[in-house]
Amino acid sequence: MKISINPYHKLSIGMKWLFLGATVISLLVILEDYTTYVVNEFNYEYSWYAVPAKAVTNFFIWILFTPIVDWQSRAVVLNKNTDRYKKIILILLTTLLMAFVHRFLSTIAFDGLYFFKSGFMASPLSEKNLQLLYSGTLTSLIQGWILLGLFIAILYYQQYLEKQKELNLAQLKALKMQLHPHFLFNTLHSISSLIDINPKDAQKMTSRLGQLMRSTLDHERKQEASLAEEVEYIQNYLGIEHVRFQDRLEIHYDIEEAALNATLPYLILQPIVENAIKHGIKDMQEGGSIQLSAKVSGDRVVITIQDNGEGVSSDVPGSGIGLSNVLKRLSQFYQNDFELESGQLEGAGYKVEMNVPFLKFQPL
Repeated sequence: MKISINPYHKLSIGMKWLFLGATVISLLVILEDYTTYVVNEFNYEYSWYAVPAKAVTNFFIWILFTPIVDWQSRAVVLNKNTDRYKKIILILLTTLLMAFVHRFLSTIAFDGLYFFKSGFMASPLSEKNLQLLYSGTLTSLIQGWILLGLFIAILYYQQYLEKQKELNLAQLKALKMQLHPHFLFNTLHSISSLIDINPKDAQKMTSRLGQLMRSTLDHERKQEASLAEEVEYIQNYLGIEHVRFQDRLEIHYDIEEAALNATLPYLILQPIVENAIKHGIKDMQEGGSIQLSAKVSGDRVVITIQDNGEGVSSDVPGSGIGLSNVLKRLSQFYQNDFELESGQLEGAGYKVEMNVPFLKFQPL
């Protein structure tokens, strides 16, 4: 096992972002100083060497202190059980000490850079530098608090994302738990009934069930899939149902090839198809039909699942456990950038249409 002793290895903010942030802030400070110089009609001497050197040494030296700031932020966010007053006092003292050391190092670094231009370097303990040290510590203290606030905000955001991920996984696991028990029971019962009277169909059903279970196990912690993977899952699922219903069920697919690479929440289509079987096809004596279609429309993907059965009792989108789960998961995955419409068709049948952004699938 590889153990890293690098204090910058596991910061809440990556090093490249720290360097980028220090660069951007330094440039903004330089621009502000030059704007002030222009507004004052160039009535004082402006140094294109001293101003950038001061900005760079000030903000880039803060990177050295980021492990301490990261530790402070974790003490605030993660260590909830620590005594609050001790925590506050410790953070105040470390921030004050850090600001003092930062200002001292910034002054030395600036004098070092200025030495290359002037050939003169003042003593770190000279009267001028000591005055700068005392007066500049307050500025460094304010900057330190701002940096700490940034680290705390990012840590809270990372916790939020992690909780959302855990929530999505829990909901997906709950969906699988809803799917497996009754579906497995019905499938195994059908297989046992077919073994003697139609071994070929029993073998076909067993093969489809194996493919379905393998797909589920292979995607145990997966939260998204391509439309192609979702269609393959539905084909295996409906393949089993087709053996059960025989001539009472016809299945039609109309999938544009361009749509197959779209990204969807994993197992998002299965509850809709299951609803079509349960509420539409199950009680029909003949002529049952399910159609799954998908097409690309601009930067969107439109997916439609419809049957010619009786449908559910309500035409409100999200009615029933299946559609309710679909609606929640679409909301989490796409925020508000999706449409889900469902309703009875004229005469007979039920239709569910999903309109989502086309996001190209990126395999892990």
